[in-house]
Amino acid sequence: MKHRETMYGNKRISDCMKQIDNLILCMTKEKPLERIRALEQKINEVEKISNLEDVINQIKKELWSTKEVLSSSEVCAFLGISESYLYRLTSLKQIPHYKPNGKMIFFNRKELCEWILRNPAKVVESSPTINKIAL
Repeated sequence: MKHRETMYGNKRISDCMKQIDNLILCMTKEKPLERIRALEQKINEVEKISNLEDVINQIKKELWSTKEVLSSSEVCAFLGISESYLYRLTSLKQIPHYKPNGKMIFFNRKELCEWILRNPAKVVESSPTINKIAL
């Protein structure tokens, strides 16, 4: 029994040695520095692709600026308000909107701009005392 264990143990050791020799042979054949440089180039390409994806997503988010008819989510981004507040404005009929099928809500970008600018704040002329304080 002991003889089998030592034979099996010797076989395992020789198998491990063969694997190590194969690994060393592969490393010397593949030129590790060139392989590392190639991998670095691939990583740089992946980073560039990631940056491009970010730019594309940004463009998609701001596509509403060229559209004439906007969806509710685009209006929220355009006005900087939450969807719940937008739906509140539409239910109170305080903001111009359209429901062509009775369910989906759409908005005209030009009408939204007019709606935003309908109540301008009054500008107070600056008095000499305010100018002295500012200086």
